[in-house]
Amino acid sequence: MTNNTKLNELILKAKETYQKASELLSRGDYFDAAEKGWCAVELMRKALLVAVGIPLEKAKNLEFSMPIFIRLLRAVGRRDLLKDYYRFDSCLHIRGFYEMLLTEEEIASALQELGIWIKEMENLVKILSKIDLSEIVEMMDKALKIKRKILQTSVEYHEILGHISKIIQQAVSNLVT
Repeated sequence: MTNNTKLNELILKAKETYQKASELLSRGDYFDAAEKGWCAVELMRKALLVAVGIPLEKAKNLEFSMPIFIRLLRAVGRRDLLKDYYRFDSCLHIRGFYEMLLTEEEIASALQELGIWIKEMENLVKILSKIDLSEIVEMMDKALKIKRKILQTSVEYHEILGHISKIIQQAVSNLVT
């Protein structure tokens, strides 16, 4: 399957999923509508990444793909789309579906705004499909390896500090008793 075919399928699936969210909302199933809305958001995020040459399997991995997605939207001056992405994550995904805290009206409003966001993202995908960032895949893999080393070293550092704290506590308690 060509990159262009994958890209078109992602966009089409995002639109279909958004439509399904609207149908669920009209039937009163607003929590599932919120989750379908979030799925549409994620499909468009993946579409943007695939458009610039990031393999779909890598785009599916948030740890790998979010730093690229964030930097890409910032680079093209579309922080508004990034801000909306985070808002949809909080509103539709977390508070709307998992925590079931939002009202039907709040979910309906978010889904209406999502329709606009999907159109804007589709326009951006078309523009950015003219660039190829596939060369950053290997660099991102390397960055993640470094990140994991840093995290492991941080864990070791805090384990040592914990051990130091225990030794200090024992020494102080021996002094007091």
